[in-house]
Amino acid sequence: MNRQRKTMKSPSFQALALAATLLIPASMTAQVDRTKAPPAGPAPEVHLGEHKSITLANGMRVIIVENHKIPIVSAQVRFDIPPIMQGDIAGYQDLVGELLTSGTARHTKEEIDELVDGLGARMNGSNDGIYASSLKKNFPQVMDLLYEVVSSANFPREEFEKAKTRALSQVSARADDPDQIAEVVGRALTYGKGYPYGEVTTEATLSKVNRDDLYQYYRYFFQPKQGYLVLVGDITAKEGEAMATKYFGTWKGAEVPVTKDEQGHDVVKDLGPIIPAGKQPPMPRDVRVAFVDRPGSAQSVIKVLFPVQLKPNDPMVLQAQVLNTILGGGVFNARLMQNLREDKGYTYGAYSSLDADRWCGAFSAGCSVRNNVTDSAATQIMDEIRNIRKAPVKADELALAKSYMAGSFARALEDPRTVARFALNTYLNDLPEDHYDTYLKKLETVTIADVQQAANRFLQSDSATILVVGDKEQVAKTLEGLSTTGVVLDFDINGDIVRIDPTEGATPAPAGMTAQDVLDAYIKAIGGSAAVGKVKDLKKEYTTSIQGMPATLVEYYKVPNNYAMEMKMGEMVLQKMTYDGTRGKMVGMGGEKELEDIELDELRANSYAFPELHYAEMEQLGRLMGIVDIEGKKAYRVNVKTLPGGQFDEYYDVTTGLKLRRKDYQSQEGGGYIQVITDYSDYTPEGGVLFPHTLHQGGGMDMTLTATSISVNKGIPGSVFSVE
Repeated sequence: MNRQRKTMKSPSFQALALAATLLIPASMTAQVDRTKAPPAGPAPEVHLGEHKSITLANGMRVIIVENHKIPIVSAQVRFDIPPIMQGDIAGYQDLVGELLTSGTARHTKEEIDELVDGLGARMNGSNDGIYASSLKKNFPQVMDLLYEVVSSANFPREEFEKAKTRALSQVSARADDPDQIAEVVGRALTYGKGYPYGEVTTEATLSKVNRDDLYQYYRYFFQPKQGYLVLVGDITAKEGEAMATKYFGTWKGAEVPVTKDEQGHDVVKDLGPIIPAGKQPPMPRDVRVAFVDRPGSAQSVIKVLFPVQLKPNDPMVLQAQVLNTILGGGVFNARLMQNLREDKGYTYGAYSSLDADRWCGAFSAGCSVRNNVTDSAATQIMDEIRNIRKAPVKADELALAKSYMAGSFARALEDPRTVARFALNTYLNDLPEDHYDTYLKKLETVTIADVQQAANRFLQSDSATILVVGDKEQVAKTLEGLSTTGVVLDFDINGDIVRIDPTEGATPAPAGMTAQDVLDAYIKAIGGSAAVGKVKDLKKEYTTSIQGMPATLVEYYKVPNNYAMEMKMGEMVLQKMTYDGTRGKMVGMGGEKELEDIELDELRANSYAFPELHYAEMEQLGRLMGIVDIEGKKAYRVNVKTLPGGQFDEYYDVTTGLKLRRKDYQSQEGGGYIQVITDYSDYTPEGGVLFPHTLHQGGGMDMTLTATSISVNKGIPGSVFSVE
C-alpha cells in the first residue's frame, strides 16, 4: 500500500522512499568488513540514463525509460493520492490493492490469473495503482489487461468477503506478535490517531468495511489527471508513447458524484467525506514512556519515536540520512549496534530510521532485549541520541557512513527500474532534475559540521516517546525514571490508553448508527445548525467556589476560532488564556508564557463555541461505543481520539440528544490515572440556542460552575483575544 497509512509506514512506499529518496535500503547489506573505514576516493560520475516524459491530453504523465539489455518491459500506473483519514472503517485501503485485480467488467479473478500466467507475466495491485511486467513480445497483451484493470475494476463482493476474512485473521493474530504490536502502537503514538498515518486497523473497524467503500475510493482517486504511467525496459520512446496514447490517451476516469460538507471536504457517495491529513503532528511535550503489557513475555521490544519535519526535497535530507547511518541506519559499526550488541550484549541488533516524507517524517530507534535489561537498553538508546547531538561525530564514522551509502546507491543502479523510480520520485517529491545525477557528489561534500547540524535539528531527544512491549509486572516499574513525569502510561495493542473501565457495561447502539449521527442529533437538540450558525460571538460568565472561596470564570468566543478565558478570585487573576486563531498565551500565578505544541493544540480545541462541529478540522476522530447508563438516563457514549495517545469520552442523552457528561483521562504523578468528569445540566435557551447553565466537575478539583450570564452576539472587541 502507499503512504496513505504507514506500517510504520506502508510497505511499498517505504521501500520507494528509502531506496529511491533516501537511498539507503536496510535490506541491501553487502558481505564486507565494516569494521574498517574504506579509503576515501573521488566521487564517481553517475549517468542514470535518459528518460522521456510526456503528458497525455487527459493530464496523465508518462515516463519512458529504455533499457535493452534484456527483453522485458514493465509498466507501473501510480496515482498521486494524499494520505486521508479512514475513520471508523480503518483498514479498507489495505484491501483496495488486494482486490484491484480480482475482477473487471470483462473478466473474473480466475480469468485474470489465467491470462497473467499464460503470458508469463506479473501483475500486482496496490491502493495507489498497479505494476505489471512481461517479455516484450507479450507486453501489448499485458498492457491491454493492465488498462482494463485500471479503468474497469469492479471489486466483486464474493472476493471482497474472502479478502476481508483474511484481513480479520491477520489483525487477530497481531496480538501474538510483539513486533507487530510495537509497529502499530508506535505509529499511533508517533502521529496520533487523528492523523492518517496513525490510524490503526482493528477487528472492529474492519468489520464495518463493505465492498462499496473500496469501490468508491478506487473510482474517486484513480483518475488520469493525478496518474503516472511508467514504462521501463526493452521499449523505445516512440513505442512507449504510442502504447501510452493507445491505451490511456482517451481514458477519462469515472464520473463520481461529489458533494461538500460544512468543512468543505468532498463527500463521496457510499464512502463519506475525504478528509486529508491536517497539520504536522505535534511533538510530545516531554519524554513519555508508553507500555503495552504482554504477560509472560521473556523479552521486551523497545522503540524510541517522534515525528520529524523532514520532506524528501529538504536541503538537509542527505545530511539527515548520513546522521542516521552513523547512529543506527544499517552499518554494523553504527553506534546503536556497537553499544547495545557489541559492548553491552543486550541484543542481536539495534537500528534507527530517520524517514523523510512529503507530509510527515518520523524517527524510530529500537531493539528487542531480555526483560532484566529493558530499562538499561532504553537508557542507552536515549543516551546515544543525546550524545550524537552533543559532540561532533568522528572522521572515520563519517567516512564509513558515506562509503556505505555510496555502495547502496551503486547497487540500486543495477536494477533497470531504478531510473524510472528516480524519475517518478523526482516528480512526486518536487526534487531538482539533477537530484540523483549529483547524489554521489553531494554525498562526498557532507561534513562533520553538517551531521552535527542535522542532529540538532532532527533528533529531539527531550520530546520522545519510549514505547515498550513486554511483561508489565517485570519491567514497567523500572522505566519510571525515564519518563519526565515519572509515569508509565499503559496502552492496549491497538494504541488506545488503558482505562479503568473500558466498556462501562455498554450495550450496542442501533445498527448503522455512527458517532456523527449522535453529534448531528446534539446540534439539532440545542437549536439546529441554522441557529448555531448565527452565533458569531459568545460570552459565558460563571460563579464557583475554590477551596471555599468565591471565584468567577468568564469565557469569550468569536467566530471562527478566537477564544479567551479568565478565572479570578476577587480581583486576583488565577489564570488567563487567549488564543487569536494562530497563537496562544497563558498568564497565571507563575507568570506568562506563549503556548506551543500540545498546549497550543489543547487551547485551540477549546476555541470553538461548538467544538462538535469541528472534530475533523481539529484532527479528532469520534467513535460510537454504545449506550450506557448515566444516573438513570440512557446515553450514547462517543469516544474521541485527539493528539498522540489522547482521548476523551462524551455522553449524549438518547431521548433528548443533549450532552450529559464529558470524561477525560489524565495521568498523575506517582503513576496511575485520574478521571476528570464534567456533568452538564440546566439547559436554557440563549439567542435561540440551548446552553447548559450548570457544570459540575469532579476528579482533580471538585467544583460546580453556575452560569450567571450567557450573551450571544453582543459584540466582543478583538483586543480581548490579543496575544501580544
